Amino acid sequence: MVRMIRKAQVDSSDGARVRDWITTYTSYMAERVPSGGSVTSWTESYGAYGVIYWMIDAPDLASLDSFLEALPNEQGYRDILLAGSELFVSGQTSDMLLKSI
Repeated sequence: MVRMIRKAQVDSSDGARVRDWITTYTSYMAERVPSGGSVTSWTESYGAYGVIYWMIDAPDLASLDSFLEALPNEQGYRDILLAGSELFVSGQTSDMLLKSI
């Protein structure tokens, strides 16, 4: 099992719009994640304001890589990214990969 953690910093005071976008983005990815995987979204409650995390679980690195490489080729995914492009701080998104022990 592998887990990718995507972290992004919100750059909008329109909380309802941000939540709606996060729900749409997370749902889109969750519908396409490899079998046996999952996608969930999280926010810090007692930390920095507006830090969002996505936990993307996959059975192995090969299936995670395949999933992540296919997404940008889908028009629906590109449309979602464009719709949320001004909601987050540019250049402040990062990914981290964890492997189970």
